[in-house]
Amino acid sequence: MSQILNPVKLLTDLSNPNTNGRFQVTNEQVTWNIYIENGKIKCAANSVQYLMLTLDHHLRFLGLQSAAAAAKSIPTPATDNNVQAINWLEGGRIIPSINWLILREHLQRSEAKKICASLSLEAIETFLWLREGKYKWSKNADLPQYASAVRLAFENIEISSSIKQIQQKIETWKTFNPSILSPYQCPYLEDNQKINQSSSPIVIKLAKFLKGLSFRQLALILNQDELKIAQLLHSSIKSGEIVVRQPPSPFNILPFIPGEISDVPSTNNVGRGKKFKVACIDDSPTILDEMQRFLADDIYEITRIEDPLKAAPILLRLKPDLILMDISMPNINGYKLCSFFRASASLKKVPIIMVSGRTGFIDKTRAKMVGSTDYLTKPFSQTELLSVVNKYLSKVKVSV
Repeated sequence: MSQILNPVKLLTDLSNPNTNGRFQVTNEQVTWNIYIENGKIKCAANSVQYLMLTLDHHLRFLGLQSAAAAAKSIPTPATDNNVQAINWLEGGRIIPSINWLILREHLQRSEAKKICASLSLEAIETFLWLREGKYKWSKNADLPQYASAVRLAFENIEISSSIKQIQQKIETWKTFNPSILSPYQCPYLEDNQKINQSSSPIVIKLAKFLKGLSFRQLALILNQDELKIAQLLHSSIKSGEIVVRQPPSPFNILPFIPGEISDVPSTNNVGRGKKFKVACIDDSPTILDEMQRFLADDIYEITRIEDPLKAAPILLRLKPDLILMDISMPNINGYKLCSFFRASASLKKVPIIMVSGRTGFIDKTRAKMVGSTDYLTKPFSQTELLSVVNKYLSKVKVSV
């Protein structure tokens, strides 16, 4: 069963010199395995680290450009086990590829050691973003046979110094919340034609790169720190000139960088002891999962509706206090549904929040014309969703 976690404390507790074993943490979709040797991190991995893209990033991040170029020549096995891989220590192509580069003298063993340390720190960084999950300690657990078979050397990482370094990064990322929630998110300039003299110089300069690359990828290409890239683009993101898209798969299942507790809108003004019925209409189960996760507080009673054609009878029976509704859905779009709801005596006064990836003025105006109460742009953070939901639920009268 999942529980609230304090990852810094959990990791710090493992720093005793007599501690040896494996610390495993799992949330809904990602697993972290952290191997401890004499109170230090021997290596660490999460279940997103298995693609060759990950190895390419770390080679370039460490300045091993020739090795990165050589890695493109590594033959793909007839049965590629990327899909079955649990993490880079237990499967996938990363370890065999490092070994291939060593054997062909594209990498020194000392450089391979640095790559493993870089992969481990990346896993620790994402672990420190975690806020809930379940964990298990396996005393004296050995490294997976997959990793030990190739006899890679690992550089033991001191726990307190790595935590301090990563926490400093997290604190800086928090200053961009809720506009930016992850270095794996992708700043995107949807229409280059909109660039004009009023656009910031940095947007004009980077326009050709803002087409699907993440902050982390942009940092490598531009030879800049990823936090510097985020800082340069932040004002244009807040103004809406640049849209921040969700991380691509598989990075989209990683947790977001947590904001301060004070950043999440309080539900106190909505009233305790009350149960608010929130209907979520979206043909994407992923978006519905996100809404349900963000609205996990006991005061919200969530009804998920994937088929928009079934929405009307369900809502007429449910009598919701608030409706969150996608615009782009099959068979009937959100505009038509909103018009229909506004024509219903029992639904005409219910707050309707249109949710869409469309950011244009025309889309927002059309939504308002058909009767929507507000407009929420995808991708949204928990802060943004709670803000708009609580704004209207605070005005709703329900029975205790």
